[in-house]
Amino acid sequence: MSGGLLARLPAALRGRRDVLDLQDVWADAAVLAGSTDAVVLVREDPAGSVMWGAGDPQDLGRLVPGALVDHGPGLRWVTVPRAVPLPQDALSAAGVVPCTSWDRLSCDVAPVPQPGEDAVEELDVAADLEAITACLDAANPTTHARPGAPDDVVWWGVRDGRAGLLGVVGVARRPGDGASSMHLHGLGVVPAARGRGLGTALAARATRRALEDGAPWVALGMYTDNDAARRVYGGLGFHVDVENAGYGPPGAARP
Repeated sequence: MSGGLLARLPAALRGRRDVLDLQDVWADAAVLAGSTDAVVLVREDPAGSVMWGAGDPQDLGRLVPGALVDHGPGLRWVTVPRAVPLPQDALSAAGVVPCTSWDRLSCDVAPVPQPGEDAVEELDVAADLEAITACLDAANPTTHARPGAPDDVVWWGVRDGRAGLLGVVGVARRPGDGASSMHLHGLGVVPAARGRGLGTALAARATRRALEDGAPWVALGMYTDNDAARRVYGGLGFHVDVENAGYGPPGAARP
């Protein structure tokens, strides 16, 4: 059970939003190393092992290298805070290299209404599946988000009668104890419609509705170099919870 994971973590981590949001995903994880302020977890799936280091960067700087060496090859992904220095010999022993740099953000206060929100509508995933997918392919081709996932709650969009969907954003549920938080993903506006504030309107509507419906917070992940998205989310009241780095085998895609 998800509560079993929390009970095995340092008390300092049990209230963190990223930990609470991922407690079901990591429910069966093994604890490789830990301190009073940090933990290194690993979980197995058919594609290989995934490692997560959470907590104090200084403690993780001592714990993660040994976990990488001891766990050995077979890791398909490692996530740790960017402030954690990982020596090359430990990365080589695990067969991983730096791959991504991304931030986790969250918000628990409804954003103020934004221009253009009146054009944002709730989409019918069954009827609009092809249109949502086509919009994502044009607007945010690197996202893993796709409509119809088991944790899907709703997709929002801005529609143009002639050009179809100009932008979309999805909302997914993060199961846990008590009220479920929500996760924004797949936000994108097609190139021809950018610069009109549609991304801000989509994110604002999706965030406000999720909070109004009882979510204690709304979270998302964002690549560090996405300056346009950072401006959007920062203006809506999102704050960075943790700055992450991702490591994987050469050529690996983020899971």
